[in-house]
Amino acid sequence: MAAAALPIVSGLGSLFGGILGSNASKKAAQEQIQADQKGIGTIQGSETSALGQLSPYTSAGSKATGTLSDMLSTPGQGLLTPWTQQFTAPTADQAAATPGYQFQLKAGEDALQNSAAARGGLLSGRTLADMNTYAQGLAGTNYQNTFNNALTQYQSAYNTFQNNQANTYSRLFGVSGQGLNAANSAAGINMGAGQDIASLQAAQGRAAAGGTLGSANAWSGAIGGIGSSLAQLPWGKLSNMNPGNPGANTYD
Repeated sequence: MAAAALPIVSGLGSLFGGILGSNASKKAAQEQIQADQKGIGTIQGSETSALGQLSPYTSAGSKATGTLSDMLSTPGQGLLTPWTQQFTAPTADQAAATPGYQFQLKAGEDALQNSAAARGGLLSGRTLADMNTYAQGLAGTNYQNTFNNALTQYQSAYNTFQNNQANTYSRLFGVSGQGLNAANSAAGINMGAGQDIASLQAAQGRAAAGGTLGSANAWSGAIGGIGSSLAQLPWGKLSNMNPGNPGANTYD
């Protein structure tokens, strides 16, 4: 009996060792999988937070892009509206009606008349010629000034129109570009998070496979140990009996 007890104890030890080894391998694998899953949750939470912070910019950029597209989609409308005003030169009557012209004309003629009267030549031909020359010169100068003013106003209106168009385009394009940058950042965040999650998922797979393999190895070792122990039992030695020499067989 003593000879049989030791192999039995050894076999039980192998059995319990296999159970413990298998459970330990599975537990370690499960802990690794849980840790990786927690890491995946952390990455997803950070990704959601970052994308949430970028959302206002991507949304504004999307709206600005849509508006800009609409304003550039129809020829002759929106930002494609052409400048249609034509410059029209003022007439002589319009120039003569400008504020201050009649006053300046009368003031000049009065000055010439007073000067001629002081010399005693108020009704002379020279006085009339001087007044006519003055009136023509003043009319020419006044018309030129009136023309220049009208042209300046036309050019100012044209520049204002162009600046308003360019300003609207620039503002929308700026917001659109800001949205594009935010979208690129979001894409980078998604890609980085996806790569990190894929890496952790692969680690989970390796941990699960390692747990399965470790458990199998533990059971394989246990079975091998049990088999070796059973071989040490008296009935396990029957295969070693010599039928031709019964006296040589022992059952110790």
